[in-house]
Amino acid sequence: MTSAGRKEQLSPMVWMVCGLVISVCVVAAVFGLVVTAQGAGSALPAVNLADTLISHSISVGGLDRQFYVYQPQGLDPAKPAPLILAFHGGGGNAADFAEKTKLLEVAEKYGFVIALPQGIRGSWNSGGHAPIGYSERNHIDDIGFVSAMLDAVALAYSIDPKRTFATGMSSGAMMTYRVACDLPKRVSAIAVVAGTLNETVCNGAQDVSLLHIHGTDDQNVPIDGGAGAMSARSADYPAVQVGVSLFKTRNHCDAIPQRTRPAQDTACDTATCSDNEIVEFCSINGGGHAWPGTSPALWQRLAQVYVSPYFDATDYIAQFFLNQ
Repeated sequence: MTSAGRKEQLSPMVWMVCGLVISVCVVAAVFGLVVTAQGAGSALPAVNLADTLISHSISVGGLDRQFYVYQPQGLDPAKPAPLILAFHGGGGNAADFAEKTKLLEVAEKYGFVIALPQGIRGSWNSGGHAPIGYSERNHIDDIGFVSAMLDAVALAYSIDPKRTFATGMSSGAMMTYRVACDLPKRVSAIAVVAGTLNETVCNGAQDVSLLHIHGTDDQNVPIDGGAGAMSARSADYPAVQVGVSLFKTRNHCDAIPQRTRPAQDTACDTATCSDNEIVEFCSINGGGHAWPGTSPALWQRLAQVYVSPYFDATDYIAQFFLNQ
């Protein structure tokens, strides 16, 4: 789910915010459509999406599915590169998500290949809890799509299968959780932002490290579960700690995590697990439904959503993956 869910599920508060500036109603409805704002304090060089994203199409379940790939310049094809799958938020699109989060610049900095899948109608089939969106209602085989996409990327690019990771925002974070649950042998770590474990039954998660980033005042996907002031209609999200605890249990992690403060508004609790997996939970004090370190979108400014200018989530995620 995005910042306020799909259009047909918007709460009255979100429609009130949209009414303030009619030209940006769609932006207020979905995270990921604002692409001109630059990440806070970033000194990374800009990457021209039109020149660098390679479009691919595969057929899955009778549907043509699209994804994009970014390969940094100067990669040695003889040295398999790490891969990040990046799932946009609900109602958004892959290219805009890459630009908003500066994933491509970080990929250039650290040498990741980035694969950006596109959801059908901007949605993901992420599990079973309400709210139910287009892909859930229509039983879209997004897990089959991800598996086929990984196969296609491995054939076309030099990828290290032991260093394949996934990340996502909001409903893209929920889809990221589902990948770890349903395809645990295909990813070694995931990083989720402003989402929750939405799948009713998670049979995987073993041998998969987790980084979960969440604002303490998220009113779209509340940290304690249920519904917030800006949640989609019928929302009843599981608490964030449901997913974090499941990963700790499946990976036999330390009972007492170590706390660090990577930014003045951010605290991270890190547990080391039995086979060197890591389960880390980072909370942004007062943070709302946002990807920390990006410039606030207009809907966030209008709704007074706090977006941390201090914690660079994209770079932190990249380093988390590199340490696996």
